[in-house]
Amino acid sequence: MVICWVFDNILSMIDVNVDQIRLVQPSIAVLVSSSFEGRDALLTVGWVVPVSYVPSRVAVAISRERFSYNIIKGSGMFAVNIMEFGYVDSVYKAGTISGWDVKDKFSVCGLTRGVGRTLPIAVVEEALGILECRVLKIVEAGDHDLFIGDVVDAYVKDKYSTHWDPTSYRPILYISEGHFMTIDPNSVVKYDIG
Repeated sequence: MVICWVFDNILSMIDVNVDQIRLVQPSIAVLVSSSFEGRDALLTVGWVVPVSYVPSRVAVAISRERFSYNIIKGSGMFAVNIMEFGYVDSVYKAGTISGWDVKDKFSVCGLTRGVGRTLPIAVVEEALGILECRVLKIVEAGDHDLFIGDVVDAYVKDKYSTHWDPTSYRPILYISEGHFMTIDPNSVVKYDIG
């Protein structure tokens, strides 16, 4: 009986023929920054993922057409800047303005350019947390390449102990087509994992 219900339920689902990857969104939207040969890069990235605890590594997916792609590839370094929802307008703007057209994307987006603590690259002063990364490998993945980076330094402003404080942290989550959201602290559920 249960098998029939599951089978009928699956058959009643509709096909997703376009943009299938949107089924795994929302995802955190971050600002990725870098510097190379006197130019800074700042890019909104919705595809960022941890890929290893030890050694600490993250991957970001970036299109080869983006200005930031060449800056990161040339420098071999990037920073993942974790922003709070109060900066959603700046994060959106950073994703719609090209570094090919604007020399100082930081100021155009209303953000302050800082310098990494360990690596000589641009970072966002307003970020809640920053991961400075050295590119380990670039993997072709289709219309985007994955930049896998070794985290060489990581630091936060507040709202963090061993994880973000779910009662006050408001990440920027990207759904698609210009839609952003954040979490509701009333939806947080804590389970014992011991």
